[in-house]
Amino acid sequence: IYFYLSLTGCVTCLDHDEHYILTFPNGYGRQVNVLIGIFIFNALSILTVPWIELGGECSISCSKTGYNASIVFHTKPFYGGKKHRVTAEIFSPNDKKPFCSIEGEWNGVMYAKYSTGENAVFIDTKKMPTIKKKVRKLEDQDDFESRCLWKDVTYNLKIRDIDAATAAKH
Repeated sequence: IYFYLSLTGCVTCLDHDEHYILTFPNGYGRQVNVLIGIFIFNALSILTVPWIELGGECSISCSKTGYNASIVFHTKPFYGGKKHRVTAEIFSPNDKKPFCSIEGEWNGVMYAKYSTGENAVFIDTKKMPTIKKKVRKLEDQDDFESRCLWKDVTYNLKIRDIDAATAAKH
């Protein structure tokens, strides 16, 4: 399974009036492949745990400051390798050489290597606190806002009524 996101997002840093334009990686539904002789088979899902993998190139840029970053989400190779790898390079305005290179796992620890020679932990996502979403109550949402629109599907999935959930999607 493969999905391609051809859209951009904008993150605004209100304190500095900066707008960062970003693109997104592609997504892949994966499961372990089994090699038997010269044939490759997808292992049955009852034998393996499928996972979602991010892959492809992304960018982040700020027109006000000129800073930009190139990010690559690496897909796991067929033999060996790790899942969830990411590398990135951060550039100062008008520079062709990055002042910081980052590598690690997007859902784990990422390490920074600066042009000064300094190495440091860039971020450890496992140590970050989880922030609960803030959403308006259903009665305060418009009919086509996500939670209001999908409330019947969500309810029926919670009570494990797949037929009712499917009917609620139509």
